[in-house]
Amino acid sequence: MVSIGILGLIATMGTNLLFSILGGSAKAKVLQSVKQNGGYAMSVMETMIRNARKIESDPTATDYLTILNPDGGTTTFRCCGSPLLIASESGSLSCENARLTGSEVKVFSCTDFFTVTAGVAGVRPDMVLIQFKLIQSAAGSRPEQQASVDFRSTIGLRNY
Repeated sequence: MVSIGILGLIATMGTNLLFSILGGSAKAKVLQSVKQNGGYAMSVMETMIRNARKIESDPTATDYLTILNPDGGTTTFRCCGSPLLIASESGSLSCENARLTGSEVKVFSCTDFFTVTAGVAGVRPDMVLIQFKLIQSAAGSRPEQQASVDFRSTIGLRNY
């Protein structure tokens, strides 16, 4: 009787440990996906903004940013769509067709996505603060299926 009780206890503890390990693995995969999507979008925006000739958009706009590229064209970075996504629009591409983030993640909010600080010609470049939070778009109700990551970067234009 004691042996059966001990075996039952060990089996219960082993099962709980197994589920805990599997849950941790699922959480790591979801978190990795969110980080990769946000890192890619941030990297593209940082590189293009840093090399831009100037900021073209209204400095008070916080959900989009338009830059003048070195080749004379313009690119608009935008928080848009449903669910919310990050897009890099050049020419006639729509928000959905110019996405920088995958369908497995979504932006939590477009509020204060871009903040532009005007520079002084020949002294200090224009500065752009980008901040956003990405979350898993198909998040289930279980904690191991949910992940969110905050991203924040300040970029100064090289050409001032």
